[in-house]
Amino acid sequence: MRPWHWRKHYCSSPTTVALRFWSSNLMAPGKVNQAALTRETILSAAIRLFQQFGFSTLGMRQIADNLQIKAPSLYHHFASKEDLARQAMKQYREEQALRLSAISGIANLAFIEQLREYTELFARMLEDGNRPCLYLTMVREPSLQENACVDELRQFSLQNVEWLEQVLCKETQSPQGARERDLAETIFASLEGIMAVSMIERSPHKAFRKRADAFLKIVLASFSER
Repeated sequence: MRPWHWRKHYCSSPTTVALRFWSSNLMAPGKVNQAALTRETILSAAIRLFQQFGFSTLGMRQIADNLQIKAPSLYHHFASKEDLARQAMKQYREEQALRLSAISGIANLAFIEQLREYTELFARMLEDGNRPCLYLTMVREPSLQENACVDELRQFSLQNVEWLEQVLCKETQSPQGARERDLAETIFASLEGIMAVSMIERSPHKAFRKRADAFLKIVLASFSER
């Protein structure tokens, strides 16, 4: 029979091993200053964990272990894992709103370049640890189909669609209409799908950029035909 210490360190599930590796890279070197782990810091780490491992495979204890804190410290900030997920989605949405605002704030940026900058928000996540959009991760979780979490998912989708609609309407120099709204919804849904299928490629971010560029050419062509 193998000694206890061998079983403890080597008889772990693939997810547990991956989480231990992720934690060592995130927190090393030295011990974590628990006082420095603010609510925002916990949420930022939780976002990356949910992106890389999903919601169902993670428990509060595993999340706490990867932050190198005790589980009760998490419950001090969040009532449950579902509450943590909802707050993580809220922070993710707010951070993305700032990125969208930054794109809008770039002076003299052509319509197609705005869309390319938008697609880069997806590509950079894949380039940084092959992480999917948090929306893509959470929307398929049956255990998250409660009102608060669903509302956050809807708000994230709406935020993207409304921003894209504004970009499209500015290009067409027309008030908001059904055609621009439909195209905005199609762009958002298409890029989420392109991200999903690109994740299985050897170089996900390169595959995504190639497919997204081809898709944007189709979008541009649709405007040229007007």
